Formats: sequence, structure tokens, C-alpha cells
Amino acid sequence: MIIRFLRSMMGRNGGGNPPAVVAETTYQGYTITATPSEDPGGWRVRGQISTTADGSAQSTTFVRADVYGSQEVAAEMTLAKARRLIDEQGSGLFQSPH
Repeated sequence: MIIRFLRSMMGRNGGGNPPAVVAETTYQGYTITATPSEDPGGWRVRGQISTTADGSAQSTTFVRADVYGSQEVAAEMTLAKARRLIDEQGSGLFQSPH
């Protein structure tokens, strides 16, 4: 039980390997990579948004509380949520919090 909890906190493989890319797309000059993580209740929305601005690569990873029954649905929802984040925040996604 404790091992299952620790694995869920660090990712299925204990944090040793990067999460598997399930889907990837571009949207308004940003690359969105869906990497849903396995959760005891299903698959959690997780992804990365990246871009290159002024010759510098920038990226941010996001995780949401949403959990779905299949990895494919979680990936679709990851892409949708990333598009919304881009629409709402644009380049502000890459600014460090104060």
C-alpha cells in the first residue's frame, strides 16, 4: 500500500524515466505534449507546453486534478486544457511567479 502511494506520487515508474508521450500537436506557435500519468482512479491530465522565443527554448509542465478512465481520453483532455491555457495566458505561461 505504501509503495503504491509512493509510486503514484512520483509517477508509475518511481520517477526514474520521463512520462510517455501519448499525443503531441502544435497550437498558435506552441508545442503541446500530452503525457497523462497513471493514477489509482485512472489517468490524470498531465502535459507540457513549449515554444522557442528569441532563440530561447521555454517550456512549462502542468498537471490537473481531472482523472479519466482511459489514457487516450486523458490525452485528448490534456490537449484541450493546454489550448485553453495558451488562449488565456499566452507567453505569460513562462513567466516565473513573484
